[in-house]
Amino acid sequence: MSAGPDDDFLRLVAPHRNAVRLHCYRLLGSTHDSEDVLQETLVRALRARESLGSAGAVRPWLYRIATNACLDELKDRARRAMPIDVVPPVTDATAPPVPASPEATWLEPCPDAWMAGVARDAGAAYELRESVALAFVAALQCLSAQQRAVLLLRDVLGMRAEETAAALGITVPAANSALHRARTALRERFGGSEDAVAFDATSEVDEKLLRKYLCAWEALDVEAFVALLHDDIVSSMPPSPTWLRGRAATAAFAAARPFSALAGKSHRVVPTSANGQPALAFYLTGELQALHVVRFRQGRVVELHHFHDVASLAAFDLPRHLEIAR
Repeated sequence: MSAGPDDDFLRLVAPHRNAVRLHCYRLLGSTHDSEDVLQETLVRALRARESLGSAGAVRPWLYRIATNACLDELKDRARRAMPIDVVPPVTDATAPPVPASPEATWLEPCPDAWMAGVARDAGAAYELRESVALAFVAALQCLSAQQRAVLLLRDVLGMRAEETAAALGITVPAANSALHRARTALRERFGGSEDAVAFDATSEVDEKLLRKYLCAWEALDVEAFVALLHDDIVSSMPPSPTWLRGRAATAAFAAARPFSALAGKSHRVVPTSANGQPALAFYLTGELQALHVVRFRQGRVVELHHFHDVASLAAFDLPRHLEIAR
């Protein structure tokens, strides 16, 4: 049986699935929502396939459909964020984490598998790993939806101003104005000049340092853990809004809470990756409990984000249960 037009179309768009899904993730900050909007994008694209001028134009055409599907999604829900962008750090580092609020929706981590086969777009201002780093995606969520879309189309996907304006149904001056405001907001957050944002949310993975960090958790060695922390470390634990700033606060919390809670219990820490950064999957009595995403700077841990909403980890190829040797 010969392939039908739908099959031919799906084969045409298949190489772009991961790239479009990453684009949706940057806009929405949610792996679950990104999967849903990717499917909606493909449905819209299939219905509108007659508007595709040529096979060579499929990439910007898909991004335009995906961007507008995301903007439709953003109309109906509150923005996602990290606790750091919403509430102040805790003052008592030894207190238990504040319970999750049902009204709060936090940024979700993204599996590195989603970057498979995705190349850096020509003209993009950011490397691929930079464009999915937690710090960058979190900063995007602080922009308006239109500013977010314009910045991604221009600086991450490398589109021209005219293409961006056409994709969003706005004028070129409006697109340029939104881009200027978005870049200004990112410069205020990360630093930089008028010409470039000084964004450095990723770093080369120091395997030796990562191994020391993993061993500290496996051995529940608080002193070894604290020795690896940067003075300016920031740590958070979504879906709790609790977050900590500084080495002393993180050390006090770790000693009073997670390290004490794990003592005497069977646990395992499995190395993995998320958002282009090193990550650890935490298992307690054999069950997946959390994903711990870290960033290194100057040979120390400068960020750690402990995602302990297991539902937000559904996109990761992680077993939900592991046998733990006693």
